[in-house]
Amino acid sequence: DIRLWHLIATTVITAELALPIALLTPQTMPYAVATGIAMHTAFSCLKPRQLITFSGLTTGTYFAFAA
Repeated sequence: DIRLWHLIATTVITAELALPIALLTPQTMPYAVATGIAMHTAFSCLKPRQLITFSGLTTGTYFAFAA
């Protein structure tokens, strides 16, 4: 159903926009890291060949925010 995919896409885009702000806020950083890892794991499951390198590198940068 197109409405379901539209809702999913809108939710993912909103989460991607909110994630950097959440990573910079000490109170929300652990949750943002967990959310980012979960999202990129899901992306890799959907298109593993195309996204495994991108998702791995992106997930690795979350820990740079923690340092």
